[in-house]
Amino acid sequence: MTKSLALTVRVEDARTESALSASTADRLGLADGDAVTLRYGTDREATATVEAAADIADDQVVVPTDLATRLGVDGGETVTVAPVDLSAADGVTVAPVPRLSVRGGQTLLVEAIGDEPVAEGDTVTVSMFDGSLDVPFRVLSTEPSGPVTVGATTDIRIEDGPAPLTGSTLVTPLPASAVGGYEETASAVEESLATLFESGRRVAGTGPRAGMLLTGPEGVGKTHLLQYGAWATDATINHVAPQRLLSASASSVTDSLRSAATSAQGSEKGIIHLDAFDTVVKEADAATLSAVRRWLDRLREATDVVVVAEATDSSAVRSDLRQGGRLSKSVTVPEPGRDDRAAILSTLAAGASVEVAGDISSVGRRAFGYVAGDLVALWLTAVESAVERAIGDRQVVSESDVARSLEETEPVGLDGSTVDVPTTTFDDIGGLEEAKRELTRAVQWPLTAPELFAELDIEPPAGVLLYGPPGTGKTLLARAVASMSDANFAVVNGPELMNRYVGESERAVRRVFERAQSNSPSVLFFDEIDGIGATRTGDDNSPATERVVSQLLTELDGVERRGGVTVLGATNRPGRLDKALLRPGRFDRVVSVPMPNRQARAEIFGIHLADQAATTFDLDALAERTTGYTGSDIAAVVREAGLLAIESRVDDEGAATRVEDSRVRIEPGHLRQALDTVGPSLSPEAREGYESFDWSG
Repeated sequence: MTKSLALTVRVEDARTESALSASTADRLGLADGDAVTLRYGTDREATATVEAAADIADDQVVVPTDLATRLGVDGGETVTVAPVDLSAADGVTVAPVPRLSVRGGQTLLVEAIGDEPVAEGDTVTVSMFDGSLDVPFRVLSTEPSGPVTVGATTDIRIEDGPAPLTGSTLVTPLPASAVGGYEETASAVEESLATLFESGRRVAGTGPRAGMLLTGPEGVGKTHLLQYGAWATDATINHVAPQRLLSASASSVTDSLRSAATSAQGSEKGIIHLDAFDTVVKEADAATLSAVRRWLDRLREATDVVVVAEATDSSAVRSDLRQGGRLSKSVTVPEPGRDDRAAILSTLAAGASVEVAGDISSVGRRAFGYVAGDLVALWLTAVESAVERAIGDRQVVSESDVARSLEETEPVGLDGSTVDVPTTTFDDIGGLEEAKRELTRAVQWPLTAPELFAELDIEPPAGVLLYGPPGTGKTLLARAVASMSDANFAVVNGPELMNRYVGESERAVRRVFERAQSNSPSVLFFDEIDGIGATRTGDDNSPATERVVSQLLTELDGVERRGGVTVLGATNRPGRLDKALLRPGRFDRVVSVPMPNRQARAEIFGIHLADQAATTFDLDALAERTTGYTGSDIAAVVREAGLLAIESRVDDEGAATRVEDSRVRIEPGHLRQALDTVGPSLSPEAREGYESFDWSG
């Protein structure tokens, strides 16, 4: 006889008893009516009787809906099935799930349980008053402990309800000490729940609300803050997974929601947590959504029960579910700011079993773009480093461990953008004096001296558009002005924001602006902005492109409310941009980044050859020979000259080794040779076209 088998779950609504194939039952040594324990994961377990049945695969176990609910499975999961010896119960203590006092009823309970095994935490539904009332009872304890059978001699004790909540759907509340940062948001969650729980929570003339919508990007800590809100309001949380609402019929969804509400009513204050609710709304059929809507309406009158629907995108939740007394209250959890990130990292460290050395909160402030989930990954990486380095039992996480983890990890939800702290300055860029002057005035001054604009009561430029041929230094200019303004630099690659799914591209645009605000002061740089800001009048444009342009315009119009955020855009083809982007209040400052003239080319060569100070170069001669070269072309020339210098050293020594008292150097001859092989990247016709602002390529 096999001790246990891993089998795949199949859920059948019409079945009242679990079943196995005859072959599987024989391998487990089971006869019809014998009991088995089904285990799912490490913390979910149920006991049931089984029978052998036809049309069941040897690797399957068929379970009824109520057992699937107890296990938290929907079908397709793998569970471990093992035979179990049942004891006849000497005594069983139960209590009604709702707040009820029941006298008598022991006989009805024995009849309801029948031959099925029961264990602590199980729920048994008893039909009373000739079937007019179904009352769920929860098993509080059994004597002996473990799965037992109930018979005529079993002492059934009924306590007053509500029964304490048990089971895997219960989410543990968290105290204030477990919350890092987010003081305002945590307070908003707490106050909203307290208001919804109040007995007088009626909206004038409309009745009470069923609950609230908790929204925010993935990983910001919505569930964590809800757990704190439950702790602050002395409530329990019943979790309803999205699969429970998506993989069943409308009637089964109604049963699941009714069961969740009953469990919530079993405590003095109960929260029903609908996870990933925007996904449910997006993927559920009309019958399921109608069932959810009716359930919310009924819960408006429920005492001390609140629904909290969690979503990453509030716009994905249909308006009829957010209207009136359903989920009309809303709290948004934003991406964490600098101080929030520092507090989250400090809270993680405070709750760890390792020692902490140094100021790790400073690393949190530098973790630009990281949300709470990303910071958890960062902290775990740092702890792993400390454990590997530990001597004996002493494990110490240092500030350098956390800083190194910052380099080894990255935010998971970048949405086509990257955030860093640039070190480039205008001294690293040859020429472009007029462009540098414009960026200093339009970007650096508003970020470093906003009080000067306030004194004159004038608004700084809302956005700056850099245009010119590729390779002329537009991105370098943007990085330099961000560095000189002591601001974070967020690069958004326009084409990478485009998504074939409806609404996803607009959501990505919205998120990069939110991230820039969280990381302010920041420079938000849209590279190749024509990739998302193309004119909406073109015949080849898709509706998605038009929606993205509209979303971009909406965000730009709101920039003045986003303190400390400056928007830059760069394009090689300004003629392709939608004209609405260039109106006042959007990209109202247009800066040309032209091909470098002779003087600028000499400066660019000087910057790239600065490390070759021991060698004298005729920079004017190099500039003379590179008419039509961009800054990137000149960098390519120097790179090729460097490769030629390495090649010469290897040939001279006969091996790729270095002489200790000599370093490889670029010589003028290497540059002349490189110029013979590296030419300008743009043709004369293209250079002429780029001189016009209407150039569209």
